[in-house]
Amino acid sequence: MQYFYKKAELNFDQIALLFFCIFPSSQKLDIVIDRTEWDFGKYQCNILMVVLSNRTLTLPFYWELLDNKSDNSNTENRIDLVKKCLDIILPQRISLFVGDREFADRHWFKHLKYNKITFYFRIPKHHNIVHYDEHMNKIVQKAEHLHQAYPNGITLSNRLVDGIVGNVYIGTGKDGELLFLFGNLAASTLPKYYERRWTIESFFQNLKGRGFNLKITHLQNSEKLKKLIACVSLAYAFCSNTGLYEHRKIQNKNHGRKSTSFARKGIDIIRDLLKQTELLDQLVEKFVKIICINARKIIAKSDFLHEKMVI
Repeated sequence: MQYFYKKAELNFDQIALLFFCIFPSSQKLDIVIDRTEWDFGKYQCNILMVVLSNRTLTLPFYWELLDNKSDNSNTENRIDLVKKCLDIILPQRISLFVGDREFADRHWFKHLKYNKITFYFRIPKHHNIVHYDEHMNKIVQKAEHLHQAYPNGITLSNRLVDGIVGNVYIGTGKDGELLFLFGNLAASTLPKYYERRWTIESFFQNLKGRGFNLKITHLQNSEKLKKLIACVSLAYAFCSNTGLYEHRKIQNKNHGRKSTSFARKGIDIIRDLLKQTELLDQLVEKFVKIICINARKIIAKSDFLHEKMVI
């Protein structure tokens, strides 16, 4: 195991393709970007990650270990990840691109608009929101009390935010905090779509604990940790896909959500099958078959991926 983390070389483009091929080839996918961190002794693990989600299943796609001591990622990091995503995913497969406040940046927004990607992001309240209108050239600077007068929030269309034209929603979130949302979706739909960002938060919670326990690793080397994330993510994908296959057996709570996550259900199923190796082999074979079927369909629609994909 030590030799693997020290010497093995992983092709992370191929790993991204593998995760991409777990999703049915006809589905549109959300791309969600976020950053997570934790401390182990003097070592600080700071991960910038992009995940794919069809709102039922969320899987990792690309990740980078940052060395900036808990600081935010920079525009170069983000644009590099987006380029990698667009090298694999056809634009028509992308439903939307979403992120939180630390990813609000004019160069970043301009890059997404240039690539004709549907996006929305939460932006810090200090960002200038200008009425893009000759007769209403005012800057919205304070909105702390706007929610009292407008409980459903305020929608602004075709406004200039840090030099980029888009749509804006101003209101309050479920936690009572001020919510500034910006994107190229209709302004009235921004709060609804913003909820999709929480798919990556749930993914981080599952990966760092809940049976996968990435957070308790003693690795303190970024290259080794990047490999470990790949291994744990593959296990997570297998468990989640297994749990999804058995999702009808998971009871719903009063709020309508499942009482157990797909990943947790998958772990329980696989644990029960450890003593029945033949059935476990069949389950693995079924998982691999799904990936291969989806991969062939994806290749048929993309000449570019013929060169990148190895089946």
